[in-house]
Amino acid sequence: MRELTFAIEYDRGADSVMDIFIEHPRASAHSLDAVVNADAFWRMEHVTGPEAALDGLEAVRFDDDACGEAITERRCAATRHHDIVERTTNELVLYSYLADIGECESVHTLAGKHLPDGLIFETRRRESMCWWRVLMRSDEKIGIFYDELGARLRDGLSFRMGHLRDATKWRREELVGVTPPDEQEDALQTAVEAGYYDPPRETTLDEIAADLGIPRSTLSYRLRQAESKLVHQYVDGDDGTRWLE
Repeated sequence: MRELTFAIEYDRGADSVMDIFIEHPRASAHSLDAVVNADAFWRMEHVTGPEAALDGLEAVRFDDDACGEAITERRCAATRHHDIVERTTNELVLYSYLADIGECESVHTLAGKHLPDGLIFETRRRESMCWWRVLMRSDEKIGIFYDELGARLRDGLSFRMGHLRDATKWRREELVGVTPPDEQEDALQTAVEAGYYDPPRETTLDEIAADLGIPRSTLSYRLRQAESKLVHQYVDGDDGTRWLE
């Protein structure tokens, strides 16, 4: 199996979905997509971030007048179906199925037009960037797809090439959330703002705990849990830009 990676960067106002991630830089999304046939695909999308970002993305996905897929000036006409699989204050898992797609120029439709059947896509969205990984049985006609993709982007979108090579790793970690629960995130944010992680340290756990109105032991536990998730995220390489290496 072969893999192609690339990224598309969006200016503010160029795309209703990406505007949410630009407006909420702490939000991120990972998805697994598959093309069913020439005019249908499904997506399982896992989003983490502040509640306002999740509300905004949910509203856009369920708005039939908002496209969110097209990368050219031609808006995608399709029958859309969405289901919320899971929703908390800082996580959203959303299933989408688009069928009867017509007059659409998206990554999915352009890939389906030129590349062999059985395509699988991984994406990651954060701030102004959407990273793509396309898994395919063969890279025959990949040059046509690459040229058309890079040349047809509408104003406000720019293309960045990654690599083309044999697929060697299944990135199952990309679909696992790493955003700490609200209480851990609040503890971590407060500690950072108070200078707890600055050299030299500008505050103590006792002072931060007093500000939050919680016991010192509770604060210490929440920080350890949040730090553990972030360290494993970094060491395990859960970074969308590494797809482009």
